[in-house]
Amino acid sequence: MRFPIIHRSLLIGPLLAVSCGLTHVGCDVRLPNSLSGKSSADGSSGAGNDAPAVLTQVVAQGQLEPLGGVLSVIAPPGDRVVEIPVREGDVVSAGDLLVQLESLKVKTIELDVAETKLEEGKSRLAAEKAAAQARLKVAQTKLRQAKNQLEQSRTKLDIAESPGGSLDLLRRAAELGERKLSRLRNASDNPSTQRLVSENKLEEESLKISETRAQYEAARIDARNAIETADLAVQAATQEIVAAEKSILAAEASASLSSLEKQIELLRLNIETAKLVSPISGRILKIDTMPGQATTTMPLMHMADTGQMVCIAEVNVADLGRIEVGQSAEISSPGLANQLHGTVRQIHHLIASPSMPSPFPMEPVDRHTAEVTIQISPEDNAIAAERIRMQVEVTIFTDASDSAKRTSTSAPATDDATST
Repeated sequence: MRFPIIHRSLLIGPLLAVSCGLTHVGCDVRLPNSLSGKSSADGSSGAGNDAPAVLTQVVAQGQLEPLGGVLSVIAPPGDRVVEIPVREGDVVSAGDLLVQLESLKVKTIELDVAETKLEEGKSRLAAEKAAAQARLKVAQTKLRQAKNQLEQSRTKLDIAESPGGSLDLLRRAAELGERKLSRLRNASDNPSTQRLVSENKLEEESLKISETRAQYEAARIDARNAIETADLAVQAATQEIVAAEKSILAAEASASLSSLEKQIELLRLNIETAKLVSPISGRILKIDTMPGQATTTMPLMHMADTGQMVCIAEVNVADLGRIEVGQSAEISSPGLANQLHGTVRQIHHLIASPSMPSPFPMEPVDRHTAEVTIQISPEDNAIAAERIRMQVEVTIFTDASDSAKRTSTSAPATDDATST
């Protein structure tokens, strides 16, 4: 019975796969010469060299991203897309229109109605204030007239009561008549002079006194009445002024202009939400909607500023101590024609489970990683911008001499390729 022949190449393949898997479990290392089969630097064979492996590289999975991230453009739910004036790949500036929604027309009409109401309210308020101002001026004129009349009445009374005034003359005439009447009565009572004073004469003098006193009292009452009338006119004019001022305040309160202005401000904000404009300058990466489609909580499109590209690498926590800012890195993937180059920009401190799947099936599932941001070199930025969110393999060179060697050797190769 013959047994199948197992070639040495079939055994070497699994062995190399296992060694590569173990290499990526703790991130890439430089293999001992005994496994790599290469000679050491001094020319001795791998079997006689017991020196430990020198770790010069860290290999991790990464993802190409714009430095500012990818922006999702979302519209309020319940609306409908009317127009999309941009296409995928278009470069837009901040403020450019991206999507126009169906509610724009309705909200524009609502804004026009509110602005019309505001103008009408302002016109009505101006008319009411003008009428109130006219009433106020009339009341102020009446007040001045009433005050003048009051002052004149008081002055007339003072003049009439002063020596030589009309009231003073009437008072003095009445006093003089009373003295004369008193003498006549004394003469009438005296038997020697009784025949010289008649009863008619006494009555006549008494009547003159009563008439004079009546005139005095009447003139005095008229003067007091004039003062009171003028005082009442002053009070009435003052009340008219207060009423006119309150009518101005009432007109301003009833106009409700402040609420209309707030409503207009809100409608303008609603119009802005119905016209989705670009918040940044960048490139349209993907459009996930079409005209006529209803808006939901899902993004309508994605955009980003691809002027600076980075690679977010998920580095095993066991290798974080060897990572430093400024170290060079290479990025490769089957989706890239050539390797990309970059520099470690930032090492993040949040430790978590990796979000990207590992290409190695024997990778531990309970491993933890931290994100390391790698700045893509300017000459490779355009290529990285065409592969946003593509998963790549990142090699970070932790040995400075090795990194410098790779940098110096990569430049001539590029020149040769260019010349070829």
